[in-house]
Amino acid sequence: MEKLIYSFIALAAGSLTLTACAPVHYHSCNLSCFAKPKPVKVQPAPPPPPPPAKIIAPIEQTILQSKPITIRGVNFNTNSSKLIGSDVYVLNRAARFARLHPSAILLVKGYASKTGSFAYNLKLSKKRANSVAGYLTLQGVPDYRIITKGYSWMDPAASNATRQGRFLNQRVVIDSTIQVKKIVKQQP
Repeated sequence: MEKLIYSFIALAAGSLTLTACAPVHYHSCNLSCFAKPKPVKVQPAPPPPPPPAKIIAPIEQTILQSKPITIRGVNFNTNSSKLIGSDVYVLNRAARFARLHPSAILLVKGYASKTGSFAYNLKLSKKRANSVAGYLTLQGVPDYRIITKGYSWMDPAASNATRQGRFLNQRVVIDSTIQVKKIVKQQP
């Protein structure tokens, strides 16, 4: 009887096992579904791409840079420090420049042609520079921003051998320097 009970239990256990397999295999199960699954090889993940290279932007710095300005075109008749009508246009431009750049100092340089002595032409060149400075002051340029200097016949602009050359040497030149903002790029 015990054998019968054991057979019955074994039969019941077998049918229970088959019942568990039934939804998957129906009636033809060899109980392989209870076997351990074979291990699956897992491929390692590819390494992450390298980070993009850092692009470092150049550093911008604003600096002040000196820019020289020269105003030419003021000429005089021989032995005269009186302004000529055509000089007014140039001097008005110089006055406008001085108003636009209130920190600019104007160096008014007078010259003469090589007729007469150096001393005479030095006085005449100073008078020419003062004549221009007086006109600029009347146009609203403060006199403390104007420096006058005479150079006699030094530094000629043309040959003194011709009348036209002497006229070009009898002149006033206005030099100045302004500060201009400039952006400079520097690599870090």
